[in-house]
Amino acid sequence: MKNVYRVFILCCLLLLIGCQEESAAEVADTTAVVTEVATDTAVPSTKTAESTDVPTEIPTETVVPTETATPTDTPEPTVTQSPTPTEEPSTETPTSMPTVTNTVMATAVPATATTAPPPAAAPPPAPAPAGPNLLNNPGFEQGGTSWEVQNSSAQPTIYLAADKPQFVHSGQQSGVNVNFQRTTFFQRVSGEIIVPGTTYRAGVWVKIWSSSGEDRTVSENPGDVGAQVCINVTGESDRWLDTSYCSGIVRPIDTWQFISVDGVAQTDRISILLVAGYTGPNYPTHNEVMWDDATMGTAPAAATATPNPVSSQPVRPNPIGFEATALRDSMNGVRSAIEQSGGLLDRFYNGESQTCQEYQGYYNDVIRSATYSGVPEDWVGIYNDFIFAVENFLATNESIKALCDGGGGVLSSLNYGVARTGINDSLNRLIPAIEAANAKLGG
Repeated sequence: MKNVYRVFILCCLLLLIGCQEESAAEVADTTAVVTEVATDTAVPSTKTAESTDVPTEIPTETVVPTETATPTDTPEPTVTQSPTPTEEPSTETPTSMPTVTNTVMATAVPATATTAPPPAAAPPPAPAPAGPNLLNNPGFEQGGTSWEVQNSSAQPTIYLAADKPQFVHSGQQSGVNVNFQRTTFFQRVSGEIIVPGTTYRAGVWVKIWSSSGEDRTVSENPGDVGAQVCINVTGESDRWLDTSYCSGIVRPIDTWQFISVDGVAQTDRISILLVAGYTGPNYPTHNEVMWDDATMGTAPAAATATPNPVSSQPVRPNPIGFEATALRDSMNGVRSAIEQSGGLLDRFYNGESQTCQEYQGYYNDVIRSATYSGVPEDWVGIYNDFIFAVENFLATNESIKALCDGGGGVLSSLNYGVARTGINDSLNRLIPAIEAANAKLGG
């Protein structure tokens, strides 16, 4: 009995233990389910915190801007982007138009007005010389024969009417400056035909083609290109010598214009110089100056020059017979006009309210100033200094005159500087010449 009882008790104990284990398994299963649920709901925060697959993708997306913003390993974007903004506002516009606030007249003109269209041509010159033409091959019909290129052993470039008829004034050929690698063509005349003390006139027909396009019949966006004729009264070839006297700078874009200048021979040699060059920083791809039908002869004696029928502008007069007191008075009149125009130019530049009318009056007075023939040998130096003062003033102040002729506008520091320097140089030659004339006249 005892053994049966023990077996019964043992079975009960085993049954009780089995129930407890089943219950524990159920609890464990339930706990596992709860844990899974809890784990599922915690996935976002847990994964984000642990930087597993999903979190790595999320920060990668946020890092994308950081990669573009932090390309210290690729400095090119950062380096190129920082200069570009600084270059864009970098005073390119102010530099091309310094001192924009200073106006010549109350009427403002767009900034491009001084550079896009070519400035007005210089005043019409005096007529062609009188008598025979002293030049050999004046129309380049024999190529470059008798013509030289300053500081070069070459001869002028020649254009043929058969190829470029619009670039030949008459005959079959013309001489041309191409892009101004050779800026001055000259011819020297010497011997018994040149009489010291005689007033000679050098003249030439000139045409300019300045273009950014390839059409040779028209200049597209013409640049700052000009031409002038000079006479050297001792037979030299340098335009910048004190013995060289030059016409005003002209810009006859796509048209022919005759220009001339006078000078009194100091020796038995005299030269004509055909000068082309840039007058400012604006120049396109093609820049060519054509020359044709040059002349050199004695200046005709007349009270007034023949006016240009298509222009109401004043012209340089023909020479009148020399008279010492009249020359001295002419020099004083030119000095006054140049000094007055200089003071007016300074007031323009300093922003004072002025009009162009007064300035144009002074400029025209200089154009009309007298020229003389038969100048005695002891007056030649004085007279030529007077001619230099006149022609130099007209040439260097032509841009101011053109601005006024166009109705006024912005006076750039470049144009002011050129004009003011020209005024100073003219007075530096004219004032000593007046003093020398007074000394010769006795007061």
